[in-house]
Amino acid sequence: MLTSTHGPNDGRIFQKEAKSLAKEHEVTIVAPASESGSTTVDGINIVTVKRPDSIVLHPLTLLRLLRACFAQDADVYHCHEPDGLLIGVLAKYLKGKQVVYDIHEHWPSEIPYDIGIRCGTLVQRTLSAVISIVEIALVRRADATFAVSKSVAARFKAKGLEPTILSNYSIADLDIPYDPNRSGRKLMFMAGNLQSFHGVGECIQAVSRIRERYPDVSLTLVGNVRENLYECIHESDHNKFITTTGFLPYRAMYERLNEGTAGLLVFQPTYYNISIGLPNKLFDYMLLGLPVIASDLPEIRNVVGKADCGILVDPVSVDDIADAISYLFEHPEEARRMGANGRKAVLERYNWSAMEAELLQTYRNLDSVRSKSA
Repeated sequence: MLTSTHGPNDGRIFQKEAKSLAKEHEVTIVAPASESGSTTVDGINIVTVKRPDSIVLHPLTLLRLLRACFAQDADVYHCHEPDGLLIGVLAKYLKGKQVVYDIHEHWPSEIPYDIGIRCGTLVQRTLSAVISIVEIALVRRADATFAVSKSVAARFKAKGLEPTILSNYSIADLDIPYDPNRSGRKLMFMAGNLQSFHGVGECIQAVSRIRERYPDVSLTLVGNVRENLYECIHESDHNKFITTTGFLPYRAMYERLNEGTAGLLVFQPTYYNISIGLPNKLFDYMLLGLPVIASDLPEIRNVVGKADCGILVDPVSVDDIADAISYLFEHPEEARRMGANGRKAVLERYNWSAMEAELLQTYRNLDSVRSKSA
């Protein structure tokens, strides 16, 4: 498994896909990290290459990943980004290997945003078009393709490609206590790396507004905080009700979230990839029985509406967010009902076991093709 941007312990790559594949295959993850090295975790081989501090040096990361990948005697290269897919396609034609592409994002909108190109400009539109053309061309050379949602898959289906949907559902069989009678006013906000488009500022403003009525309200931010949010989070008044945890290991993350009474998921539709996103945080909240306050965006709306597990809000409206928080505090029985609905939906439908079956079957099909050609 090759990733050029995610860490080796990524929730989708390591905790879900790699652990599922390890039930039937030997799995190695090659990923960038602060230091290069190799180790084995839960039976999965981890190979890291040193990531430079500057994004300008990303091509150096790719060269290191290329060398590390080609050093592996792999049958399949499972790639998670377009630049990683290029390495996989090279392995296919130079080494006679199979390649799988795993589409997490709408990369034509994500990459320009990541490198600081303003949305709507001619440069952004041109770069997005080039990325889309190159990505589609590379995908046509993949032996199997996954997409994280129907919205992400739509661009490929329009080109005659048929990615298998492999959603970021939660692992439902984790042994984490569930309290159906949770109470209090503890709001939880989670992201791997907290950024402005996650709606951190809007949520802090909303909680500040309702503190006059609910002085005991607290907001826990689970994840790494980007520097541009420090001032917003650490203002003197905010220090009274905000706690930051930094990065937490997978199980510790769930245990901390389990202390909450509601989960906030207010992604700002800053660019297209966010507008069509279906974050794994949503299913994590639902698994723990937390009612959610979530952005009224298409994929999120589809899940929250069907499960009746929370309140949809206009993510740019602080008033909307504050009103939703107040409603859950004023109607605790309704909040518990929504939380129970969310948990039931994950246990019955939105859980990783169904996705694992799709993943393993795809790999069995690859095995069959490889055996016939041997």
